[in-house]
Amino acid sequence: MKKLPAVILILAVFGGDAMAADETKASTDLCRNVVDPYESVGQKTLFFKAAGKDNELDEKEFDADKTAGNGFVASFEKWATIAAFDRDGNKQIDWLEADAYRRDLRRRVLAAHDTSKDGKLTGEERAAANKALATGRFATVRRRRSGRDSRGSYWGRPEAIKQYDTDKDGKLSEAEKEAARAAYRARRELQYYDKNKDGKLDESETAARDKGRAEREKRHKEFMDRFDKNKNGQIDEGERGAIGEYYRNRRYDTNNDGKLDETETAARDKANADREKTRKEMYEKFDKNKNGRIDEDERSGIGEWFRARREFQYYDKNKDGKLDESETAERDKGRAEREKRRAEFRKRFDKDGDGKLNEEEERAYRNSFRGRGRGRGGRGGR
Repeated sequence: MKKLPAVILILAVFGGDAMAADETKASTDLCRNVVDPYESVGQKTLFFKAAGKDNELDEKEFDADKTAGNGFVASFEKWATIAAFDRDGNKQIDWLEADAYRRDLRRRVLAAHDTSKDGKLTGEERAAANKALATGRFATVRRRRSGRDSRGSYWGRPEAIKQYDTDKDGKLSEAEKEAARAAYRARRELQYYDKNKDGKLDESETAARDKGRAEREKRHKEFMDRFDKNKNGQIDEGERGAIGEYYRNRRYDTNNDGKLDETETAARDKANADREKTRKEMYEKFDKNKNGRIDEDERSGIGEWFRARREFQYYDKNKDGKLDESETAERDKGRAEREKRRAEFRKRFDKDGDGKLNEEEERAYRNSFRGRGRGRGGRGGR
């Protein structure tokens, strides 16, 4: 038998694996779950696993998750890119910020490679998008959101410095930042409490504002008394774990003693079981390809399905598993009232009075919901 040339032998021994590796690398679908489709439910689970006990992702956790692989952080992602969405400037990313980053990434990738403009990447579009991701083309954010520029926060923007830099040293001191925050709060209060829209607060409106301030301050004090264990005036990383546990259990603490007794624990466990049952039913109904997650193309109808379930649970007063005539009438009345309130609320954002919300007005309307629930202790919305 003739000896094979050395080159052929090397290829025979090593080349197969090398070519297979190249082929695997080339066929890696970096878009899936992260860009197209963006699978927020599964990504949310991976995010909280990577973020640890405080539910916020820092740079160290980001790097560790990326190194481990198969987690939330994709191979092409960089900390500086996701950190651009750090709205509160705490150098950590919560889920809302991570979700905003991923949705922005999807928008940018589709804008660049969805040539058919059908809202998805197929064939050559997908191949080009994967190549661009692999080479780091989308590893930076050119347009920052939430009022931040490349220097990392609102306070670094030229317009902020120009407006609030009273000592003209080219930067904002803590005192100047606090003055800016106070001015912002005053504008928000005027907008909210100026019921007759005359541009100022009369005696009754001022009283309502002062009452609101007192209530928010009371809630904030109660919050700090409960969770600021070392009494240093802030919530440290080690104190955050108790916050989530408290708010998850608070609805079941009927006697408000700060702990769950046997009856309250049973109620919580039953509610958790009901939620798990609902989740299972949702997946059975909408997870068409049975891959254990709800893909983007499977989401249609989920919102309506949840609303119908909530309505049924609320209006089925006799718990007979169906809505009789009076219960159906009550449900329809509730729907009409909610729609009326929704229309009235949206009208507040229709600044030009044309009966509909333009892009800027729609953004303001949606952002009004985003702040709710943040800043526990009464500082995040009303």
